Amino acid sequence: MNFSAIAAKCGDGYVRRINKKILIDFMRITSFIILTITISAQLLIASNVKGQHMEEVQVKLKLNKESLAEALEKIEKQTPFHFLYRNEEIREIGKLNLVETTTTLDKLLAALLANSSLSFKQVNRHIVITKKSETSSPLNDKNFYANPIQTKIAIQISGKVIDEHKVGIPGASIWVVDSKIGVTTDNTGSYSIGIPDSNAVLEIRYLGYLTKRVTFKSGAYKMIQLQVDQKNLDEVVINNGLFERKAGTFTGATSTFSGAQLQVVTNQNVLKGLAILDPSFQIIESNSFGSDPNRLPDIQLRGQTGIPDLNSEYANQPNQPLFILDGFEATLQRVFDLNINMIKSVTLLKDASAKAIYGAKAGNGVVVIETITPEAGALRVSYRGSLNITAPDLSSYHLTNSLEKVQAESLAGMYTSPFPDMQASLLRQYTQNQKAALDGVDTYWLSQPLQNGYGQQHSVNLEGGDNAMRYSANLNYNNISGVMIGSSRKTLSGSINLRYRIKNFAFNNILTVDNNKAVNSRYGSFSEYAKMNPYWRMTDDAGVLIPSYQGFSRTVRNPLYDAGLNTKDNSNYRSITENFYAEWSVQKNLRLTGRLGITSQNNGTDYFLPASHSKYLGIQPSSAEYQNRGEYTKTNGKQNILSSDLGAAYNLQFGKSQIFANAIASINTNSNESNGFTMVGFPNDNIDDIAFGNQFRAGSKATGSENTIHTIALTSALNYSYDNRFLADVSYRNNASSQFGANNRWGSFSSFGIGWNLHNESWMKPLTFIDQLKLRASVGNTGSPISNGYLSIATYQYNTSQNYNGDIALQLMGLPNEDLQWQKVLDKNIGLDVFLFKKLSVRFDYFIKDTKGLLTDQITPPSLGFASYKENIGEVRNKGYQAAVNMNILNANRKSLSVFANVAHSTNKIRKVSDAILELNAANDNAAQRPGESLEDRRLRLQRPYARYVPNQSMSTIWAVKSLGIDPSNGREIYEKANGTQTYIYSTDDLVNSGDSNPGITGTFGSNMRFGDFTAGFAFTVRLGGQVYNSTLAERVENVDFAYNVDVRALNDRWKTPGQAALYKDIADLSTTQLSSRFVQDFNELALSSISFGYEFNKLKFLGPNKANRISASVNLNDLARFSTVKTERGLDYPFARTISLSLQASF
Repeated sequence: MNFSAIAAKCGDGYVRRINKKILIDFMRITSFIILTITISAQLLIASNVKGQHMEEVQVKLKLNKESLAEALEKIEKQTPFHFLYRNEEIREIGKLNLVETTTTLDKLLAALLANSSLSFKQVNRHIVITKKSETSSPLNDKNFYANPIQTKIAIQISGKVIDEHKVGIPGASIWVVDSKIGVTTDNTGSYSIGIPDSNAVLEIRYLGYLTKRVTFKSGAYKMIQLQVDQKNLDEVVINNGLFERKAGTFTGATSTFSGAQLQVVTNQNVLKGLAILDPSFQIIESNSFGSDPNRLPDIQLRGQTGIPDLNSEYANQPNQPLFILDGFEATLQRVFDLNINMIKSVTLLKDASAKAIYGAKAGNGVVVIETITPEAGALRVSYRGSLNITAPDLSSYHLTNSLEKVQAESLAGMYTSPFPDMQASLLRQYTQNQKAALDGVDTYWLSQPLQNGYGQQHSVNLEGGDNAMRYSANLNYNNISGVMIGSSRKTLSGSINLRYRIKNFAFNNILTVDNNKAVNSRYGSFSEYAKMNPYWRMTDDAGVLIPSYQGFSRTVRNPLYDAGLNTKDNSNYRSITENFYAEWSVQKNLRLTGRLGITSQNNGTDYFLPASHSKYLGIQPSSAEYQNRGEYTKTNGKQNILSSDLGAAYNLQFGKSQIFANAIASINTNSNESNGFTMVGFPNDNIDDIAFGNQFRAGSKATGSENTIHTIALTSALNYSYDNRFLADVSYRNNASSQFGANNRWGSFSSFGIGWNLHNESWMKPLTFIDQLKLRASVGNTGSPISNGYLSIATYQYNTSQNYNGDIALQLMGLPNEDLQWQKVLDKNIGLDVFLFKKLSVRFDYFIKDTKGLLTDQITPPSLGFASYKENIGEVRNKGYQAAVNMNILNANRKSLSVFANVAHSTNKIRKVSDAILELNAANDNAAQRPGESLEDRRLRLQRPYARYVPNQSMSTIWAVKSLGIDPSNGREIYEKANGTQTYIYSTDDLVNSGDSNPGITGTFGSNMRFGDFTAGFAFTVRLGGQVYNSTLAERVENVDFAYNVDVRALNDRWKTPGQAALYKDIADLSTTQLSSRFVQDFNELALSSISFGYEFNKLKFLGPNKANRISASVNLNDLARFSTVKTERGLDYPFARTISLSLQASF
């Protein structure tokens, strides 16, 4: 629903109202935070509750030759219990060693008191340690690995514990059975232990490996080889945002990356890291906006499936995946600004079996992000800070210098005129420009608006608690400094995470507050500096900026002049997110869950130009518009999101069968409002408050929009496995949305997946080198999201400029369509997972996605008063494959080396489009000047490729007229017509498929390594196949305006004399070359995307005791080098950049 004529008061009253609103909002936020902190403190105190049992309390403990009393003191700091004992009784236990272990308190005490005469008992909040009559062994506890060293020995032996690759295992526990003698292996896996006699039996344990026993007499103690516990492979879980599934029995196509993996390749944002690690996750590079920190990226997961709204000039992103953050939907903006240090893991859900649980919103894939959760233990403080240096990358720019530019102008005939007076003026201008060039004036304009950006990022996290209550508080500050002077993006965010567990109930609450301010550079578009002639001086003899230049009958403004003015071009938002999760373990196999998420966000933008801006240079004092020079546009908006769900999870195991079932009911409301207005008449740059505007812009008034979407969903999912060999996943989701017509309000989405763990078949057991071999297949349908909430409804807006009989007029904005329904995507996927030799993993997926019922415009008769309405017409097919290979070459003694490679391929084809799109194709083909279009805008439109959606063609097809090259006799281009004949005349009727901008293959490869405390890694990204329309050749070489600077190829490679074989037309031909296949080039590229180095400072004696227990430093370098078959200017309006990040991390 749109509305207009929003009241917009100016002056003092307006300012006071805004300040009051800000004050009230601030008071609300402050009160809310104080209340939350107060409740948190009360809950922390309340963790010492009656009825808390040792079996429910988790303890993390590490001992190094410490007494039992010292151990009990450490335990008291983490738990609500106090110990009662006699000192003389506990002295019988000698010094204790314990590798860092987390277990329940009862198991920990049982292990610490094993083989002693002591026992323990809980009495309310006290634990009493007294004498007992029986002894026990810690080896009876399968979940605990302790190693109290005893001294009564008869034989001293030594040996080594190795893994399946004969690599030493550090930290393995070795016990003498039926005794209290134990040790752990050192960093090489070696050990030395004393045994009481020659009949001793050693028991060796290490997490993830099968427990093994060896006898002294056998001699096997010298080299003990442990085998991997295959059951642990199935314990790896896939988090889909709603629930978890065991990876070993899951049939979906997913990719999961840890926060540590992301930080190795980038320190910027999670989206950049995903694009490097997984080639199916593509950030569509914008050649115009380069590294602009305030530009949200365009993202595709497994290719392009949707057609954008052509009439809104690509305002929406129909291929953007769904983002889930800690179980709740999140916007691209929030994920873009998310602190990468807070990420625990990211999972990409790609096929129907993985993503169908999100139904109507999952057609473009799902990105599930899980943030770090607080850990139990004493209060810990961790800090991470980084200095981020960005340097502009101008390696793709090759402009003429002063002498070359004058020569190019002369050859192009810029100093020649048939009119004597004009010729004399041009000759003077030539003399002036040539003299400046010979005098050494060679201004490098490209560097003037640029800087080396120095950004900084700081993150402080506090966490602690016990098994009943865990808490964390986090504060993040991120200041991104762009490479254009003044360009920045600053984000300040804080969060409080509380986790509380009592008996069978668990609660989790996360409160997050984000504040962001994005400022665009006052220096304007970078392309303005690329156009400036090098023989123009920036300043006069007095050092004052020259405001403008005269050349070839036109006035060219100095962009640096405007950069010195007080202008505004910034945006901001403030959001508060409250996410609450509750869980009730009804019984061992049944769990009930509930979620409630609330997000409130306020947005604002300011754009201000004073009267002194060069935009108004041509307005004379006598003009009626003179008093209205200068403008200020202000917009405000808000978004409120409410989401909640109730779920049940059930698991059952009978015989060889295992079932995991989930049922979830959810509801979501998303509302957006925005309003704005433009005032004009700001006489100088010091008057920069909108209240001082002279009036509304002529013909305008305050406007606004509103959009609300309500959705309901019922979801069920079932996972079945038989003997861990045969697998199946089934899901069904029923969605209802207010966006669609009354006849199709509900949409159903389902999936079915099967899998076969061949490695668990008995006939595969002899092939011991095969650790995993799983076949997967899935089919299902999902939906593609849309943003407009009123497409199917007859929507009216008030027209306050008209009235009838005193009543305000209403205007119908669009035709209703009660049959409008969901866009549906049918996903088919087959996959293979292989793990060999405990080192090599291979994953392969082949997929087909058919999108039907695309929402496109349908033409209506003119008598209806509307040109079109929305209808489910379009169809698109997308298919491709992805392969991922990882290999651990070395993994021993804190030395590791691994390599990885990933490739992805996808194609898309339009199968059906509406008549409205075909008509729009024809309108775009029309070269005639459009209403309100300037000649310069028309010239740019004709030389730039545009989207044409044609059945049986790719959505990324490059349409151009086939060129036969430049005629050597006259320098004119020869075209091939549709009928095969040759012509000099360009016609859109001869447009043909000249290439596809979709790459044939995208991929990544790299390596990660560790040598002791030193780590390093690198990653390359590669693109092979596909084409690109080289706009630099079209706009900066051939269709150039020689009044401005040009690419050096415009001088060197254009036709000049008869008989010359040239790539580009006559240098004196100033006509516009339209879409020509000469500018379509094969695009292959190799980029060094990431290099990282790190060092962990483990021996920090200079800090003294009880100081930092871990400090690490790292260096990340991104976008260092690029090797491409296409030479084009990159970063037209905002340059690309190379980034270096220096990071320091410490925990206390």
